[in-house]
Amino acid sequence: MFESLGLTDRTITVYRECLQNPRLLNQTGFSELGEKLELPADEVAAEIDHLRNLGLVVPRWNIADEEYPLHPSVAFERLAARRQQEIDDLAANLKNDQVAANQFVADYSDFLVERTARDIEVLEGRERAHQRMQDFQPTKSSWGMVPASKIPSGKPSESPDQPLLERGIDTRYLFPESGLKIREIREVCEHLVEYGAKVRTAASVPMRLIIFDGDTAVMGIDPDDTSVGAVVHHSKAVVRLAQELFLHYWKHADDPFSDGPSNSREISSQEAEFLSLLVQGATDEQVGRKLGVSMRTVRRMAAKLSEQVGASGRFELGVRAAQRGWVK
Repeated sequence: MFESLGLTDRTITVYRECLQNPRLLNQTGFSELGEKLELPADEVAAEIDHLRNLGLVVPRWNIADEEYPLHPSVAFERLAARRQQEIDDLAANLKNDQVAANQFVADYSDFLVERTARDIEVLEGRERAHQRMQDFQPTKSSWGMVPASKIPSGKPSESPDQPLLERGIDTRYLFPESGLKIREIREVCEHLVEYGAKVRTAASVPMRLIIFDGDTAVMGIDPDDTSVGAVVHHSKAVVRLAQELFLHYWKHADDPFSDGPSNSREISSQEAEFLSLLVQGATDEQVGRKLGVSMRTVRRMAAKLSEQVGASGRFELGVRAAQRGWVK
């Protein structure tokens, strides 16, 4: 009942007996108090010490070596005041600790932001991203993965990457097949190849990605909208992941400017990608967007392949293509 004041039931029982018979508060009275309460004398002495510490048993001011139990009204008021002070002190300490904890969290957050800021640059807007790109001066390599809608065109001699090639930088470009079917873009690529660039094509390219010197990766904030801006990653983990992605596509890509023997497979990589998307249930619109081609080209491709395998519909085309091993 009085636990909040630091009193146990046994302590209250001893205190009550002392109030009713103060003479028990002497060494000879401990034995009588113990017998009455059925407690060992040492436990009675311990309870009396506890009452002294709580201020419920105090020395008489006019009689030496004699004690008496404090009146309950005064005793409980003092105990409550002492406990309230302890609570107030605890609350004040807790508040100070909360302030310190909040500062600790803020300092740690600042550390994370500072660390992240060193690893990531967020370039909002196309113009800011373009300006930042001019700052990169790779000394070893420049690898670029460019979707169909982002392939640069213009006069071949005006390519911003020509200075890199003149310095002997390992420059690689990975484009979708559909891009090189555009005369202006193919002319730019042919010009770059003449200067030593390596160009390969894949059925589709997932995103715009540029890797400088194997330690910086630049990619769009929104892969479908370059106007949003770009993100520059410097962390080893992200750059390594970007390199693995690029090399995976590079390994399976075609070299459209190779002087070697032509590809003898039955279908092109673009057609293989079309069939893969088809069996996944992609719509014509999704296929066209993925391959970077028009709806007309998608339908023409479907018609050509259907005629090639003797299929009368999209489902049958997918089945027969799988039977021929065209779909992995």
